[in-house]
Amino acid sequence: MSKDSKFRLFIAAGGTGGHLFPALAVVEEIHSILQENFEAHFVGNANKIEARIVPSKGYKFNSIPITGFTGINFNAFFLPFKIFLSISKCRKIISNFKPDAVLCTGAYISYPAGIASSIMGVPLILMESNVNPGKTIRLLSPRASIIFTSFEETSKYFSNAIQSRIKYIGNPIRKDIMEKRDKKQAAEEFGLNPFKKTVLIFGGSLGAKSINIAVENNLELFANTDVQYIWQTGNNFEHKKPIPKNFKVLKFIDDMASAYSIADLVISRAGATTIAEITAIGKPSILIPLASASNNEQFLNAKYLEDKGASLMLHNEDLSNKIFEIITKLIDDDEKLNRISKQALSLGTPESGKLIAKFIIENYYLSK
Repeated sequence: MSKDSKFRLFIAAGGTGGHLFPALAVVEEIHSILQENFEAHFVGNANKIEARIVPSKGYKFNSIPITGFTGINFNAFFLPFKIFLSISKCRKIISNFKPDAVLCTGAYISYPAGIASSIMGVPLILMESNVNPGKTIRLLSPRASIIFTSFEETSKYFSNAIQSRIKYIGNPIRKDIMEKRDKKQAAEEFGLNPFKKTVLIFGGSLGAKSINIAVENNLELFANTDVQYIWQTGNNFEHKKPIPKNFKVLKFIDDMASAYSIADLVISRAGATTIAEITAIGKPSILIPLASASNNEQFLNAKYLEDKGASLMLHNEDLSNKIFEIITKLIDDDEKLNRISKQALSLGTPESGKLIAKFIIENYYLSK
């Protein structure tokens, strides 16, 4: 390897923050190690979170036309054409960019890049964030040179033929999440009182309709507590009731590190990135699995934490009836909050991004 050669990584990640942010965490770690000797090129959907976040981080981004399967409808007819066009575009990018490896984190965005890498003989790296691997990761796994998992038990979902290529390290999280924030300063950012108990409610980068409805249905009850709430709704939720004074409502939270720092309790979906973040920083949580998740992955994620005493799980169908009771009961129980916090912290893997980055550099850059 010549001293001036760059390490080039082609990344397919996005659709949701849960697929994008782990990839970004690894890319940022590689960038911090190699500095100007590293170049990253992302692909994703022009209408999803990656189209906004990736360019803001200073990395190249190209959109591909593939979309997710939403059932038998008019759009489904065009899906094979979109897949073909997306694979063709990824092959063209690989041909021009000449990456040393391709990194995919799952969901439909990853499939064209994974297939293109296999066709063109470029090493394929997969990252699976959930306990139960998604369909795309399963499909691409026989073509992968390495599969990084966030949970040790994930290996049982893969065939014996690829067990030697599975490496459990944990789910990477963004560096800024681990940076300690002053609670008083964070409270001021959100216009909140740093001396009051705070509950952070969010549904991932896109929001969660059922959580939003359940919170709104109980607004009068929440308004009469001495607790303050940060409520992230996503872009598509329209309020039908007046917002109480003890609520700070945001469509999207850019500074999650500050939101976490002020939060005494987190209410959220059980997406893999959220699991990684709350365990890395030891936040008590009530997790509400997405019932429509295709592989039941969010239920398995939440159950894993609940079984370890690191969270409580609330089922989607019980939301409106139980959300107020379960929040108010837990937020006033300091002993239980501390116990859950310690258990969550014991499951965290805050160094996973750095470890994956070092492995990739050693095996796909320094060895070439």
